[in-house]
Amino acid sequence: MKVVFPGSFDPITKGHKSIILKILDIFKSVDVVVLNNINKNHLFSIEERKDIILNIFKNYENVRVNTYNGLLANYVKENDVNLLVRGVRNSLDFESEKINAKVNKELCGVETLLLFSESSDECISSSVVKDVFLNGGNVDLYVDKIVLDMLYRKFRRNG
Repeated sequence: MKVVFPGSFDPITKGHKSIILKILDIFKSVDVVVLNNINKNHLFSIEERKDIILNIFKNYENVRVNTYNGLLANYVKENDVNLLVRGVRNSLDFESEKINAKVNKELCGVETLLLFSESSDECISSSVVKDVFLNGGNVDLYVDKIVLDMLYRKFRRNG
C-alpha cells in the first residue's frame, strides 16, 4: 500500500513529525510529498524543504521524501497512491481537510485518513512558526534543531 503524507512543510514542524511517526505506527512506510502551494509565500525552496525532512528522518528507511509541482490529485494518479494522510489540529483544519478529501476522492478516487494532533506543541502551524521567528520570538518548542538552524542561517541571526 502506498501511503502519502502531502504538505508544503514550510517549515516542517514537530506536529508534522508527530503525524509521520503515527503513520509509521499504522503502515510500513510513508512517502512525504512536499508540494508548492501557490497560495503561500514560501520561506524555503521546495528542495530546501525536502532536504530538511530527509535530514530529520535520515535514520528511517521507511520514510521517502518527494517533491511535486502541481495538483495533488495528479500526483496520486501518476504514482499509484492508495491513501492520503493529513494531520488535523483543530475544527478549522477538520472542515478544510473534509473538503480536500472530498475533492481528491472525486478527482482521483483516493481516500484520505485524518490523524489528530495530541499535544499543544503539535498544534502550531508553519505560518505561526514563521511569524514568531521573523518577529524575534523563540520557536524551539515547535521545530526540530535542523529547522531552527536553517532559519538562523537563512536570516543570519545568532541562535
